[in-house]
Amino acid sequence: MPQTTVSRWLPKDRAAVDRFVGRYFERSRLIHGRIPKTGARFAEAGEKLETALNRSGIDFDPRQLRCHYRVVGGDRQIVCTIRNLDDIVLDFLDFIEKEPVVRDAFNAMFEQAPPPTPGTGEAEIKDYRDLLEMFDTILTTAPSHGGDSASEMAASVPFYAVISRFCNTPAGYVAFTHPGVNKKLYRLFMKWNEFLTSPASKRVIHDGVGGWLSAEALSEIVEYAGGDPTQQSFEHFYICDTSDPHYGYKSYDDFFVRELKAVHRAVVHPDDPAIVNSACSSTVDRFYQDLKKTERFWLKNTPYSLNHMLAGDEFVDQFVGGSLIQAMLASLDYHRWRSPVNGTVVKTRLIAGMNHPNQPPPTYFAGRWDDELDPDVITRSQDFVTAISSRALIFIQAEEPVGLMCFVGVGLCEVSTCEITVREGQKLKKGDQLGMFHFGGSTHCLVFRGGLTVTPIPQPGKDDDGNAIEVPLVGSKVRVGKDILTVAKTA
Repeated sequence: MPQTTVSRWLPKDRAAVDRFVGRYFERSRLIHGRIPKTGARFAEAGEKLETALNRSGIDFDPRQLRCHYRVVGGDRQIVCTIRNLDDIVLDFLDFIEKEPVVRDAFNAMFEQAPPPTPGTGEAEIKDYRDLLEMFDTILTTAPSHGGDSASEMAASVPFYAVISRFCNTPAGYVAFTHPGVNKKLYRLFMKWNEFLTSPASKRVIHDGVGGWLSAEALSEIVEYAGGDPTQQSFEHFYICDTSDPHYGYKSYDDFFVRELKAVHRAVVHPDDPAIVNSACSSTVDRFYQDLKKTERFWLKNTPYSLNHMLAGDEFVDQFVGGSLIQAMLASLDYHRWRSPVNGTVVKTRLIAGMNHPNQPPPTYFAGRWDDELDPDVITRSQDFVTAISSRALIFIQAEEPVGLMCFVGVGLCEVSTCEITVREGQKLKKGDQLGMFHFGGSTHCLVFRGGLTVTPIPQPGKDDDGNAIEVPLVGSKVRVGKDILTVAKTA
């Protein structure tokens, strides 16, 4: 089963991200009537794109741009014209230019950012106007299969792929922790999410190049589900309708939250209350004990801070001195959450969730300073995002010895939409659905109270010679329903 990179939200290969962004930026400039390399205008908004390209002598197949346009009047009609910026993007631009602190931070982050990897594209994003033009293009574009794991990962979080080189700077930290900036980003993501749940977004669900039903994409999805692509098919794992051109999925998001067949999410030891099962198909990032109520996140090597993570909930004190396990979901993983224990739902909370527009917006692209690394780089840590990102809290009174525990679903970057599907007072069996992530890869935690001995269960693996061995839980890919922890009351 593939191992995901859990220490970063994008591939370690910076060149892969820069290639993705370079190609995207080239198309974005064409869509907005500008020559990719120079930025010079060759057409005005409203002109037919193909006619403008031919008149200007630009050698580019306009069919490559159709995926960025909304469908008009049904699946078969796509009107491709030179675009103006969407009103939401224009409002963002106006905000940047009218707020001196924000404008200065946005200008400075482009000066502080490292150059893109040589050879990854002729066109380069130079300023916040270029950046917002890219955002405008993304608004009508669903993630497609990238053809390789690095490109696919970047495509799954395109806003972050585009902004990552700039927000990982001191000025970027200032810009992307500004409440006004996050309110504007919130509006952008809400509109993008509206598109991703619309029928127009299913244009990427096809069997051609870049489509999610291509042989290459389906093979990867099967592999992530724990199968052998040479022996098993997509429909072996997921509920779908292969007689339909889009496999029965109504939108990109409908495909993203696809349901596993029951046999592939079966629970191990369903009646043993001392065993905790995996709530998600994910790669375990870390296991932490002796949780503190409050920690100062801006210090190096700071652990989790319960009061921040649980948003000052009345149950916080019960988890002080307790344990936590955190795992990362890749974009090809199964994105529904299932109960790791038998018990009863005590309380549910959505913190700064996209589907609660009256709450304050989350902090989307903030990082944490780590002075063990290059002091000119903002690094991101998984413990930090549990306190600043949009998240779902589900408190469960489990059977003894576990007792009160909490599932924390954390949305990352632009993919910060969490949906809770259980209600307070609901009885749960291991494997019952709790909720789901929408739109992209995310992370989750299981938090346990103090006074318990929580022990990770080693997982099956292989040594360098292919022999079966046991490997530590941390770093292992686990399927939903797998046994991952044992719990006992501390003597």
